[in-house]
Amino acid sequence: MRIRTFNDPVLHRKAAPVKHPGWAVRRLAAQMIRAMRAHRGVGLAAPQVGLGTRLIVADVGDGPYVLVNPRIVSSSGTGVDWEGCLSYPGLLAEVERAETVTVEAVGPDGKPVWVEGEGFLARVLQHEIDHLDGVVILDRARSVEKVEPEPGREVKTVPEVATRTGVAGSTGNSLAGEGPGNQAGGVTPLRVAFMGTPVFARPTLEVLLASGHTVAGVVTRPDRAAGRGGRTVLPSAVKRAARAFGLPVWEGTARDVSSSLADVLRRWGVDVAVVVAYGVILPHEVLTAPRLGCLNLHASLLPDYRGPAPVQRVIMDGRDVTGVTVIRMDEGVDTGDILGQVEVPVGGDDTGGVLHDRLSELGADLVLAVLDQVAEGRAVPRPQPPGLFVTAPLLGPSDEVIDWSRPAVAIGRQVRALNPRPGAHTLFRGRRIKVWWADVLPHASGLAATRTAGPRPGEIVSFEAGAPVVATGEGRLALRVVQPAGGREMKGQEFANGHRIAVGDVFGDPDR
Repeated sequence: MRIRTFNDPVLHRKAAPVKHPGWAVRRLAAQMIRAMRAHRGVGLAAPQVGLGTRLIVADVGDGPYVLVNPRIVSSSGTGVDWEGCLSYPGLLAEVERAETVTVEAVGPDGKPVWVEGEGFLARVLQHEIDHLDGVVILDRARSVEKVEPEPGREVKTVPEVATRTGVAGSTGNSLAGEGPGNQAGGVTPLRVAFMGTPVFARPTLEVLLASGHTVAGVVTRPDRAAGRGGRTVLPSAVKRAARAFGLPVWEGTARDVSSSLADVLRRWGVDVAVVVAYGVILPHEVLTAPRLGCLNLHASLLPDYRGPAPVQRVIMDGRDVTGVTVIRMDEGVDTGDILGQVEVPVGGDDTGGVLHDRLSELGADLVLAVLDQVAEGRAVPRPQPPGLFVTAPLLGPSDEVIDWSRPAVAIGRQVRALNPRPGAHTLFRGRRIKVWWADVLPHASGLAATRTAGPRPGEIVSFEAGAPVVATGEGRLALRVVQPAGGREMKGQEFANGHRIAVGDVFGDPDR
């Protein structure tokens, strides 16, 4: 899906209303969200991909918005800030916007949607709605600055979306078609139930929505309590996405899954279920309810790293290659026949979060490729090889504690694997400190320790660019980014200065 830029005429035309929201709108919106994420954007309007249609998508971090025929019905306050735009790469414009807005729209299912936007979300909504009226940031700019593109930035190519009435690259309104039709290449469309819960699963849902297959409904875990005292109830990332796309959602406990889910799948009339990090073991009746069974995406090269924490365990074990696997599910845990695998390199600086995102995106593409093979009858399952394999057990409290008697390399892997959550931690002067980034220094660096005896594990032996350098069982670690309990993240140098840290001070439990 190509982003239209600079002088493309479609950017300066007023878009036409969508008359019949439905499947075609949902599919286009999913394609737009994929393109937006590939370009690291936070919003995208249909004219930016060549369609003169009043449709915008946005995601500022709390899940996607899909708004059809949006209009601002009220606003308050004003503020001036800098904005970028995917259609004007390399430029920043200083633009005055309302600080809060209320937007009225409909969803892809035609149901009314109201969005109360404040701050950054309000700015994004106004920016994208401007695009629908042929207004771009240069039209509103008080001043414009050029910025350098990010070095080494890669943009993933997102295929153009085809509808029954045309391709979403034309400048007309091609959203009249309501049926899914066939994908390019003549793949028979399937009715799919999607089962997933966390953010890792969301790209697969978006890929399926953007394909020629029909997502008949979404199964996810119930809303969970969050915040102090559990007073806030949060829907899962998958539920938020499903609601944005106007999809039916079923959520239930593990007991509900055993008693009711098979009937739900049969009622939806699905051909196959796609399961990604759902979080509940499925019984035989559920696995066999779809006529083509259940496919599962797992974030490792099975049979290695079966279990709930493959991403973190791969980094902690120092593997330089991992991958994603799609299996046809059986009643075991991650034991089904393999339908597809893709290897993925693990970089020496990869955190758990970076690898998580890479695997979720590549896994989504693999799921679609396998699903197409299943639809065409070309899928060739192969049993997982027998024998010994590495497991990926659930992370526990002991996995988060830094043991300074271990080698620096192992501790560095632990820190990277547990970033951004749950985080590796240690004690300093009786207070818990999370370590978010640490560089391995195999030899003494910076101001040398003055002690004649060898340092004990956890002891600060020097400083490197102001950051404390800590002795381990083998080698040293420079603590680059830390976070004291109840405080904010800070550079190691700032932490050292603020706490008057000196050579000879010790991290860790003094009783160990």
